[in-house]
Amino acid sequence: MKLEYLELGKVQNTHGVRGELRVEPWADSPDVFDDIDTVYLKKDGQEPYRIVSWRPHKHLVLLTLQGVGDVDTAARLKNRILYVKRDDLVDTLPEGKHFIAEMIGCEVRDADDESRVYGTIKDIYNRGANNVWEIRNGDKEYLMPDIPGIVVSVDIEEEVALVRPIPGIFDDAEEVR
Repeated sequence: MKLEYLELGKVQNTHGVRGELRVEPWADSPDVFDDIDTVYLKKDGQEPYRIVSWRPHKHLVLLTLQGVGDVDTAARLKNRILYVKRDDLVDTLPEGKHFIAEMIGCEVRDADDESRVYGTIKDIYNRGANNVWEIRNGDKEYLMPDIPGIVVSVDIEEEVALVRPIPGIFDDAEEVR
């Protein structure tokens, strides 16, 4: 399902005494911060903060927000999730790719027999070479690599992913419907 606001990352802590924030980015690359001017502290777009500057720092992003100029103000944002408006990121999304948050909950069906349902996407993990989908079917969970040839298509608006799984992934799966 298309979301208006997406999770961008989590404020881990402060950095220095001038209000800089240590943010764990939840994106493929920290360069996504180049394309956005505003982050939000609530998933409905409330509590906007303009980005003054950002820079990569190890596996984190050091972020300076307008109105957050000292360590005490920055400390109040610790452990908060940062959101970004989807429309601010759409141009950065490569063709055929989707935001992970929008794929969660998609029904996974067989590409050759769409009446065969394997389950729904519960979570997606980045495991280096490729993402891995965690698919839930009742009380059973399955892991499936997100690679060409297995994942045929994903339709966010219809909330359906069509797959051709390799033998063994769903051999004991029962159809949800």
